[in-house]
Amino acid sequence: MDGTPLFSDLVLIGGGHAHVHLLKMYGMQPYRSRLKGIRLTLITRDVETPYSGMLPGYVAGHYTREDCHLDLSRLCSHSNFRMIHASAKGVTVNDGVRTSGHVHLDDGRPPVRFDCLSVDIGSSPQYCSTGAANITPVKPIDGFARRWEDLVDRVKATTSSSDQSSSNHTHKVAVVGGGAGGIELTLAINERLTNLTGDKSKVQITLLNKGSSLLKQHNPRVRAIFDRILTSRGITVIKNATATSVSSSINTKTLHYNNLETEASDDFDEIIWCTNASAQEWIKKSTPLETTAEGFIMVDDSFQTNVPGIFAAGDCCHNRSSPRPKAGVFAVRAGPVLRDNMINYLMGKPMIEYQLQSEFLGLISTGNKYAVASRGDFALEGAFLWKLKDEIDVKWMNGYKQLPEMQVDLQVPEIAQTKGAAAMAAFAEAPMRCGGCGAKVGASTLSRVLKVVRERRHKQEQKLGSSSAEKNKAIPTSLSSMDDCAVCLPPPPNCMTVHTIDFFRSFISDPFVFGRVSAVHSLSDCHAMGAIPQTALALAVAPYAVSESITEDTLIAMLSGASDALFEEDCALAGGHTCEGAELSLGFAVNGYLPANFKGFLKNGGKVGNKIVLTKRVGTGALFAAEMRGKVDGKFRSEAISEMCKSNGKAAKVITDPEFVSSVNAVTDVTGFGLVGHLLEMLDWEAGIGARLALSEIPFFEGAVSAAKQNIYSSLQKSNENSRRAVKNHSAIAQAHPEKSRLLYDPQTAGGLLIIMEAGAAEALVSRMKDDGYDSCTVIGEIIRLDTGGEGGGGGAEESCVMRKLVEIGE
Repeated sequence: MDGTPLFSDLVLIGGGHAHVHLLKMYGMQPYRSRLKGIRLTLITRDVETPYSGMLPGYVAGHYTREDCHLDLSRLCSHSNFRMIHASAKGVTVNDGVRTSGHVHLDDGRPPVRFDCLSVDIGSSPQYCSTGAANITPVKPIDGFARRWEDLVDRVKATTSSSDQSSSNHTHKVAVVGGGAGGIELTLAINERLTNLTGDKSKVQITLLNKGSSLLKQHNPRVRAIFDRILTSRGITVIKNATATSVSSSINTKTLHYNNLETEASDDFDEIIWCTNASAQEWIKKSTPLETTAEGFIMVDDSFQTNVPGIFAAGDCCHNRSSPRPKAGVFAVRAGPVLRDNMINYLMGKPMIEYQLQSEFLGLISTGNKYAVASRGDFALEGAFLWKLKDEIDVKWMNGYKQLPEMQVDLQVPEIAQTKGAAAMAAFAEAPMRCGGCGAKVGASTLSRVLKVVRERRHKQEQKLGSSSAEKNKAIPTSLSSMDDCAVCLPPPPNCMTVHTIDFFRSFISDPFVFGRVSAVHSLSDCHAMGAIPQTALALAVAPYAVSESITEDTLIAMLSGASDALFEEDCALAGGHTCEGAELSLGFAVNGYLPANFKGFLKNGGKVGNKIVLTKRVGTGALFAAEMRGKVDGKFRSEAISEMCKSNGKAAKVITDPEFVSSVNAVTDVTGFGLVGHLLEMLDWEAGIGARLALSEIPFFEGAVSAAKQNIYSSLQKSNENSRRAVKNHSAIAQAHPEKSRLLYDPQTAGGLLIIMEAGAAEALVSRMKDDGYDSCTVIGEIIRLDTGGEGGGGGAEESCVMRKLVEIGE
C-alpha cells in the first residue's frame, strides 16, 4: 500500500489453470510495475484449486491432496490480488465507449466492479436426467476429492472389520464416460482399491461408454492398448450404453442405462461421472456474453469475447475459429496470451492473437505408474512415460508453489500514462492530496453509497417482516437522511448507556469481509459488558482512486459487510464520516445500553476456584502476518475469517441468561493485547488473585501455529510480550512449547469472550456456547491464590503456566 491512486479494476473469475499463471506472473516484474494503479481481484469458489493432470495419480494413491492442489490465497498474496471467496452468478455491463461492469455473487454481497474481466471456471460433466444427487461427478474436482476420500475410508473400514460379512464385501464402482479422463480414473480406482483390499476379487470396476469404442479422439493404436489393459485388469467395459438415471437405497446406488435399445441396471457402491463437459448455466442465462448452444463462452484467438474487455479461457470457453477439445494443455497455454492481453486492453494496446496447435501429446496414465503416449497416429507405452508425466506435472506445480520474493515497483504507473493529462495530474498530486475536509469523499459518491447500503438494509428488514424504527429504538434520523447529526431516542427507563470505539486498517483484501469483521470487532466491547448495541457511527477510509466508481465500489462493499453485521445485532448504522487515505480502514463508535437494573459485567473480578472460559480460538495476529507474506495455507485463512465473522452477540445473550448471569464474575473480549494481556487486566492482584492456564486446553488456529513455526508474528507481538514478566514460569513454558507460548501474547481481531465464572456452571455454559455455534469454546484454566503452586504451578511446565499481576513503573 503506497498511496498510488487507483485507475482501473482488473477482475478474474475462477482459479483455473490460465488464471493461476496470471496470479503468479502479475506478482513479478515487469508486470508488477505495469499493473501499478490497477486494483486486482480474484473471485473464486475454492481457496485451493486442483491440478486436473494429477487427479488420476491422487486417486491411485501416488500423490497426496496437497501434492495436486494449489493455494490461491498464497498466490493472491504474492501478486497483491484481493481474494473474494464466493461464486459468481452473473455479469452486467455498463453503457459506454469502454467496457466496465459488475460481477454479481451468490453470497448476497454487493456486486464487484470491473474494467477488464476474465472468466476461467472450468466445466462440469453432463448429468443424467434423473438421480443426479446420487452420483459423484469428477468436477468440481474439490467435491470429488472429498467423496473419494469417504469411499477410501469406507473400504479401509470394511477391510479391517472383524465382521465377516463386511470384510468379504465386494467393492463395486462404476465410471460413466469412456474418454481419456474416464479411463484414467477407472484404472486409478482399480489400482487403489485393489491395493487397499489386498484382494483383486474384492474389487469390481465397471466402465460405461456411450460409443462403440473408447477414446474416440485418439488413434486406433491407442484404443487397442487400452482395450488390452482394461481386459487384463479385469475391468468390465459396457459399450454403446447411455446412462438414463440413478436411484439409491440405504447402501446401494443403482445405475440405469440403455444398452443397444435394451434397458438394463446394475448396483454399485459408488458411481463416478466423467462424461463430456457441460457449461455452467449462469454464463448463458445471466451474462451478455455470446455462447455456444451448450453455453460455452465464444472467444477469438486473443481469448476476448463479443464484449470488449471481457476474456475467457479454459474449459468454459470455445474458440470460434479454432475449436479444441476440453483439455488442460490448452488452458495452460492460454495463460501467457491472456496475461498480456488483459493488460493490453487496459492500456489501449492491440491484442495478441494465438493460434493453438491442432495436435498435442497426450500422456494417459494407467493407474500403476505406467502411461501411454498419444499424438496423431503415434502411440507408445511404458513406465518411463509415467515418470516423464510425473516430472512434467510436479515441475508445473512447483512453479506455482515456490514463488519468488516480491519485487520493487517502478515509480510511475503505466496505466496513468494511458488515461490522459488529468490522470497524470492526479497521480502527480497524490502525495499532496488534501487533508482535513479536503480528504472527504465527494458528496455525490457518498450519496450513492449510502443509498445502496440503505436499500440493502431495507430489503433485509422486509424479509424479517420488521421495520428499522421498531428494531432500532425508533431512531428518527439515520442513514435515511443527510442531516449533520443522527438523532436517537434515549434507552428505556432505568438503563445505563455504554460507549465504545475501535478503528484499524484493513488486513483482509476482501472489503466486504473486512467490513463485517470490523463491525463484529467494534461491537464486542458491548457484548463483553452484557450491553445491547443501539447505534454505530462509522469512520471509513477508502484508498485514493482517480475514478469515483472505484471509490464507490469499495465503500459499498465495505459498508454493506459492516451493515449486515450490525443488522444481525439490531444495531443501526446511524451515520459516520468517509475520507480518502493511503489504505482501506474502518472503525466504529458504538453506543448501547445495559438492560434495566443490570450494572453490566466488569473485566476485573473473580474468586479462587473460578473457571476461565474462552469462546474462540487464538492466533489471528500471527496468522494474518503470515498471510501478508504468502506464508499461510488458504484453508487456514478461511478458518480464521469464518471465526472472526462470528459475532460475540449470541455469547453475550448466553452469559446474561438467568441460568448463568449470577455465575459470571468478570468478562472481557480478547483483542489487541492478546490472551495473557487481557487476562491480566481481569485479575485483582491486590486481593492476591492469580490464574493458572492449561496450555493444552487453549484453542489455537492451526494456521497461527504454522506461522509461529516460521517465526512470523504480528508487529504488536514484541510489545505484548512485555506481559511475560507476569507469567511466573514463563521460561519453562517457552522452552517446552516455543510456538504456543508466544501465541499467548498474539493480538486478536474479533476475538472471543474471556469469562471468569463459578466452577459449578462452567461446563453447562460451554455446552450452551457450543450449541450456539462457538465450537472452540472451552475451559482453559482457573483462578488461584498468587502464592499457589511454585515454579511449575503444581502441574509441571508442559501442562500449566501460573500468572501473577505485577506492577512496573516506567521512566
